[in-house]
Amino acid sequence: MKLFLTALSGALAGGLASLFIYIIWFFPPSDVMARIAAFEGDKDYFHQNMSEVFPTRTVARGPVSISLPQKADMLDGFTFVHEDKVRTLSDMFTDMETAGLIILHRGQIIYEKYGRGAESGTRFTTWSLVKSITSTLVGLAIADGFIEHVDDRLITYLPDLAGTAYEEVTIRQALQMSSGIRYDPALWEGRMDDTYRVMADSVVTGKKTLYELARNFRRETEPGTDFNYNTAESQILIELVRRSTGMNAADYLSETLWQPLGMQHDAAWVLDRPGAKGAEIGGAMFNASLRDWARFGLFIEQGGNWQGRQLLPTDWVDRATVSDEAHLLPGQVHPNPRRGYAW
Repeated sequence: MKLFLTALSGALAGGLASLFIYIIWFFPPSDVMARIAAFEGDKDYFHQNMSEVFPTRTVARGPVSISLPQKADMLDGFTFVHEDKVRTLSDMFTDMETAGLIILHRGQIIYEKYGRGAESGTRFTTWSLVKSITSTLVGLAIADGFIEHVDDRLITYLPDLAGTAYEEVTIRQALQMSSGIRYDPALWEGRMDDTYRVMADSVVTGKKTLYELARNFRRETEPGTDFNYNTAESQILIELVRRSTGMNAADYLSETLWQPLGMQHDAAWVLDRPGAKGAEIGGAMFNASLRDWARFGLFIEQGGNWQGRQLLPTDWVDRATVSDEAHLLPGQVHPNPRRGYAW
């Protein structure tokens, strides 16, 4: 009888464990379900409230916001012709289902409009535009002396890349997406299988960190010889910033840009998992107001200088925005012959 009860209790324990695994696997926790549902729900709400659905870290603004001067009447009466019809900016705004549009000219706001439930304080999410913030953080870390040179190997700062396909890759090559790592080989045909998988396994379900997933892709070509658009590679660069500075990327961005540029609102950076151990997503899912995106654009347009203070290395923006190697030139990186790549 005792043996039978022992066997029965063991069977029950095993059954409960199997049931638990089944529930977790087939019926994810409610927060995971909410994140999955968000991708299939109201797109306007999703792109304006992503920071309410996913775990985030705040990029804090400073105590003083630097206003952008406005010349709101500059485009009054502006029209253009499209498909043989005379149209206005308001027509374009409506036809393209735009939620926010801001135009700066010589540092002044000359047009600003919101729709689809958005307003000036809305934090719009970005996808790959955040890669420009990630690469800018690398430049700031070089300016601050945390990273010595863009041609250093990643392994100098990320020793756990030893034995991976990234072992011989330099920072520059990662910025250029020229690591030689195989990733989303059918991207230009509209397939993003690797991207969907790493995002599902990290930010959506929290199974692994995005850095763990990114460093495990295999090599296909020699570093610095071929371009391959690799969203996960941006996570290698975010980890470089985090390790070299000893700070979360959101805190470092707040200290080096968000506060010095006098941003108007806090930003919210989505993490690959909840809690203190979560890392900011280097290739997507950064949330900020339209005016603060405009300030960032103005900062880059000014060569990394803000109000007379050079925050980035003096040549950083020039080098980061010019395709200067054969495999990165327009016509080499994308079916569109006008598209090249830099940093």
